[in-house]
Amino acid sequence: MTRILPLLLLVSSAAALARGDDDEPAWVVVRGDRGASMHGDMRDLKAARKYFDEYGPEYLWFRRDGKEYVVRDGKVIDQIDEATRPQEELGNEQARLGKRQAELGRQQSELGMKQSELGMKQARRAIENARRGMEGKKPLPPDEDERDLEKLQEYLSSMQEKLGREQEKIGREQEKMGREQERLAKQAQGKIEEVIEASLKDGAAQRMN
Repeated sequence: MTRILPLLLLVSSAAALARGDDDEPAWVVVRGDRGASMHGDMRDLKAARKYFDEYGPEYLWFRRDGKEYVVRDGKVIDQIDEATRPQEELGNEQARLGKRQAELGRQQSELGMKQSELGMKQARRAIENARRGMEGKKPLPPDEDERDLEKLQEYLSSMQEKLGREQEKIGREQEKMGREQERLAKQAQGKIEEVIEASLKDGAAQRMN
C-alpha cells in the first residue's frame, strides 16, 4: 500500500506499518528537515533521522538483519527516486481525482439543500390545499410559481443523477488506480532492494551499529 502524506512519500505495506520488528528490513531516504521516502513504520523514520545532523540534508538509511546503514551517494538516491517516481505520479493523479470527488460531493450537497427547500414549499402548498378541502373550498389553482417549482424539481433530480454517475465513474477509476499503486509498490520495492544490495557490495553503505 502506498500512502501520500505532506512532504512524506511512504512506500509500504499495512503489515510493515504494524509489525514493530527491528529485525525487519526497512529503508528511509531522509530529505531535508521533514521530507522522506520510506518503506517501514514511523519508528524507522525516527531511527533514520537521528543521523540528520551528521549526514543531512539528504541520505539513505536502511536496516538489514538488525544492523543500520547510511548511504550518502547521490547516485543511489537518484536510483531510488527513479524507482518511486511512478508511484508519486500516480499518487498525484489520485489526489486530483480526490479533489474532483470532493467538489462533486459539495455540489450534491447544495442540490440536496435546494431540493429540501423545494420540498418544504411543495409541502406547505399541499397542507394549504388539504385545509381548503376540509373547509369545502376548492384547491388553489396551479400558478406560475408551482409550475416553476415542478420544473426546478425535475432539473435538480436530473442533476443529481448526472453527479451520481460521475461519482460512480470516479470511484471505478480510483479502484483501478489503487490496484495499480499496489503493483507499482511491489515493483519499486524490488528495484530498491537491488540498489541497497549493490550499496552493501560496493561499500557505499556505511554501517552505523
